[in-house]
Amino acid sequence: MTNAQESQKHLLAATAALIGAAEMDPTLDLPDIGLATASLANRGPLLSGEPVCPPLVSELLDAVELPEIHHLQSMLLALRDAAPTLRWIDPYADRPDQAEFRAGYFATVLAGDPTRDASLTVGTEASIFITVQAPRILYPPHSHLAPELYCAVAGNAEWKKGDGPFELMPPDSWMVHSPWTSHAMQTRAEPLVALAIWTADRDCIISLDD
Repeated sequence: MTNAQESQKHLLAATAALIGAAEMDPTLDLPDIGLATASLANRGPLLSGEPVCPPLVSELLDAVELPEIHHLQSMLLALRDAAPTLRWIDPYADRPDQAEFRAGYFATVLAGDPTRDASLTVGTEASIFITVQAPRILYPPHSHLAPELYCAVAGNAEWKKGDGPFELMPPDSWMVHSPWTSHAMQTRAEPLVALAIWTADRDCIISLDD
């Protein structure tokens, strides 16, 4: 096994531990989070592919403050190590009007459905993504058919859901977005690292609400 594969498997294990901790937390009400646990437990083999990691991704991961909670720390450290071996994508490459946002937003697919490109592995029950957002960047209001669970892994950012106001969500905050619920994220002086989980309609597209 190569060092890259070891780093990737460590990241998948750390992600599974984070999701497992949330699933076991009686104070959280996260619909279908068990699908994410099953998706990683039953995942396929690591998929080959050339890594694509813009230098800014590693810079942002190094710059964000290490969370105090153990399972968040473990995931961020594993992500810092594995980031150069992953394929980071621009989900809005077809939106030249969003140049400022796109310059500071990156995503990678840890466990994807078979139709999605650039996935580290195929997930059977849920798709799992990591996003990295630079400081002082607005991820504009957007929506999609897929129901979504979001976890703030590191960085303090403001989150907006539907017609509600932006609210500060510290690390270990979980957000639930039902299908076609508009949501947005605004970073402050530090980057945001987040985990996103889609539990149905995993081949859908994301629409900016403009």
